[in-house]
Amino acid sequence: MFYLKYFGVIFIDSNNDKDKCQIIYSIILFITIIISAFMSPYVTHLFDDWSHVFATSLSQLVCITVYICSFTSRIIVIYNAKYKYQKYKTTLEGFEIYMPMNTVTLKQIKYFSCTVIFLCIIITVPINGLKLFYIFNNHTNPILMTTYFLTYYISNLNLVFTELHFAIQCFVMYTKFRDVNKELIQINDEHNYYNYNVRYPFIASQEKTPRKSDDTPCVIVYEKDFYYSKDKVSPLANTIELLRIKHWLIREAVNDLKCLFDFQISLSIISIVVASHFDIYTQVFYPNKYDSYNAPLFRTSILFFGWMLQYSFRFCLIVITAHTATKERFD
Repeated sequence: MFYLKYFGVIFIDSNNDKDKCQIIYSIILFITIIISAFMSPYVTHLFDDWSHVFATSLSQLVCITVYICSFTSRIIVIYNAKYKYQKYKTTLEGFEIYMPMNTVTLKQIKYFSCTVIFLCIIITVPINGLKLFYIFNNHTNPILMTTYFLTYYISNLNLVFTELHFAIQCFVMYTKFRDVNKELIQINDEHNYYNYNVRYPFIASQEKTPRKSDDTPCVIVYEKDFYYSKDKVSPLANTIELLRIKHWLIREAVNDLKCLFDFQISLSIISIVVASHFDIYTQVFYPNKYDSYNAPLFRTSILFFGWMLQYSFRFCLIVITAHTATKERFD
């Protein structure tokens, strides 16, 4: 969806697990991480937030954390795509047989995807680009430090892609649970109406039916006989059994989604927590370091608030989408 599939878990067709785009992307990511590992000893003393407790720079500690999380996450993505993706795909295909996705739901998923991707771009790219600009123009060793931070942002972007995939798939699960719940509500309403009609025919005959038109037959007919309804087209028992199958399939899809993303999302949250805490610490104890020309270098107030906005957006995107899908499941 919007080429995001080339950077996450739900990217590969299980019948074609040797996608060239995926191989090229993985190679580029691993090369950048290896380059950053070789560069680490040379850039350690070029930061301005050296910590005697950790015997390294705090900024470099954040970079190393992101490198490890990104590398591990990508390895798990490759493994899951090869061994776990097929079950998730089969479960969704089974659900689509019973309840195909309608046009309205598809548009909602596209709008949601466009919104979160756009927000992620405008929150992440300008701030990170501004920091690279400061370092390249003001640092005493601009090429080395700019290259190092560029590899850091590429690794961080890999985590962001996985988070976006997870959020979009959670929204897909939410729409499917919502559609099933709507059918359950419809059955309950129609069941109550026709049960009321049987009990109090002298009152119900004076009320208007909730149908859209007189020519439209009602979906559910309840005549005090659950398993042997006179309505042979769509008996109530069969309708409820179909809903149970749909709900079971979407619950299985949620479990499969959890198996696909649980470790990667945990790594993303770890990187967000570590980066936010150390950025707050360095902003407080190493405020606004400047070079000899009084030009901003590693951090400014704009960069700090931009980073906090990034971390907050990423964390809320993970938590809110997962919570919304789970809440709809139990409604």
